[in-house]
Amino acid sequence: MTKIRYFDNENYSGNHLHIDNYKDQFTPFIEAIAWERQDKTLDVFFDDFEDDNEFKALYGDKEHYHDDFMGLFLGNEKTDKEAYKLFRNWVDTVLYPYRKRTK
Repeated sequence: MTKIRYFDNENYSGNHLHIDNYKDQFTPFIEAIAWERQDKTLDVFFDDFEDDNEFKALYGDKEHYHDDFMGLFLGNEKTDKEAYKLFRNWVDTVLYPYRKRTK
């Protein structure tokens, strides 16, 4: 019997949601994708790092959370609203602080 990994395509319905961090015209637009699992929950992925250095600095030690097709796994949520909240919080608390430090 073959063991199916968490990120295997068989676990996803194919439906997805583009989520962003939009607040106003002065906010840099950053986007992620929430992929719908067979159980109707959403796995949120981000794959828009500025470069390999940014990815390695933030998640180099957690490459097992990275899928080559979908990107970096940020978390699983039950609703669209929760997926947006998860992503916006991640951008505000992880991505923006890193980018501000390196500019």
